[in-house]
Amino acid sequence: MSKTGRRKRNSRIEIPKWYLQAGVVLFCIFILGGGFYNILENPPSIIPLQNGYSSLHPYYTSQTATEGYVVMITNLFIFIGFWMIYKSTQVAYDRTGANRWLMAGIVAVFAGLASNYALIQIKQSLL
Repeated sequence: MSKTGRRKRNSRIEIPKWYLQAGVVLFCIFILGGGFYNILENPPSIIPLQNGYSSLHPYYTSQTATEGYVVMITNLFIFIGFWMIYKSTQVAYDRTGANRWLMAGIVAVFAGLASNYALIQIKQSLL
């Protein structure tokens, strides 16, 4: 019993903190990539256009399933890049290792942002 007179209950299942953090990040990536839209609307993977087929929807208000998955992957690059940048601050005793983590993180963030920008530019060119 505790000092307040209530009985403490210990949870039998302990989920590691790392799993919870990874789960929250993956859920955020799922939401940002339009995962709920993909589930509820069930959009097609490929759309026929006048001169062929496209995996990108030509309108900004809609997306294909493939486009949603690509956006999820590019957002994952951004999150991993920020994690690498954070990791570079944790290995301050090893200057070379910290610089590698930092440079890899900056490249991953830049790659994710550039690919999201490229997707927007490709969507604009489809109109």
